[in-house]
Amino acid sequence: MKNCWIIGASCGIGLELAKKYYSQGWNVVISSRRLDVLKEIVNQVNHQNTLNSNPLPNVFDYIVCDVGNSHSFADAVKQYFIKFSKIDLVVFAPALYEQMTLKDLDCSLAKEIINVNFTSIFDFFELVVKKMLDQQSGHIAVIASVAGYRGLPQSLAYGASKAGLINLCEGIYPELKAHNLNLSIINPGFVETRLTSKNKFAMPFIVSSKQASEYIYHDLESNKFEIHFPKKFTIIMKILRILPYQIYLKIITNIYQKNISNK
Repeated sequence: MKNCWIIGASCGIGLELAKKYYSQGWNVVISSRRLDVLKEIVNQVNHQNTLNSNPLPNVFDYIVCDVGNSHSFADAVKQYFIKFSKIDLVVFAPALYEQMTLKDLDCSLAKEIINVNFTSIFDFFELVVKKMLDQQSGHIAVIASVAGYRGLPQSLAYGASKAGLINLCEGIYPELKAHNLNLSIINPGFVETRLTSKNKFAMPFIVSSKQASEYIYHDLESNKFEIHFPKKFTIIMKILRILPYQIYLKIITNIYQKNISNK
C-alpha cells in the first residue's frame, strides 16, 4: 500500500487531493497548523468510511505541522516516520495570500507570506526530501501558481513567493531525477478556495477545489513535471510569460490603469 503526505491540507486543493488519494487506496496523512480542523476532517472521513458496505482498509490520519516553524516541521517529520517507513508521494501545499500593493504594504505580513509559501520549503528539503533521496524513490509535488509566471499588480509578496518555487523546482529537477525521484510543479489558475474568496475582481475560468484535485491527480499519475489548469486560462498566462518586456509591461500597465480607473 502506498503512502501519501499532504502538507497544507486543512481545506481547498490539498484537502480534496487527500480525499482523492484515500479513495484510491493510499494511506494518507494530512497536515496543517490547525489541530481542531484536522481532527474534524479525519473524524468525518473515517466515520464516512465505516458506513461504507466495503470499508477501505487504508489509513487516513493527521499530523499537526506549522511550516513557518522549523521545530514544528521537524516534529511532524518524526511523527510521520513513526507511522510509516516510506513516503511514496509528498505534496507541499501551504499557502498564505493577501492582495498587496506598495501603497498598502504590510511588511510583517509580506514576510510571513514569503516564509510560509517559499522559505519553509528549505526545511522541507532538509527534513523530508533528504530522506527520499536516501530511499531512492518517490514523487515530490509542489503547489505554486500561475501568479509566479510573471510579475502581477497587487500580488507583491504572493507572486514573488510562487515565482521562487517555480525557479527552485526547475533547478533541483536534474538532481532529483538522478536519484530516481519524480518532481512536479503545480501551477493552478483561479480555484475556489478560502484564499481566492478574498478577491474583489472577476476570476476567469475559475474551477472548484475538487475539479483542481482531479486535474492534479491525473497528471501526477502521468509523472508530468508541470501541471497547470484550467488550460483556457493558463495558456494565456504562458503566452504572457514569453513576451518581451516591452510588450508585456505595456499590456500589464494598461490592465492596471483600467482597474484603477474603475474603482
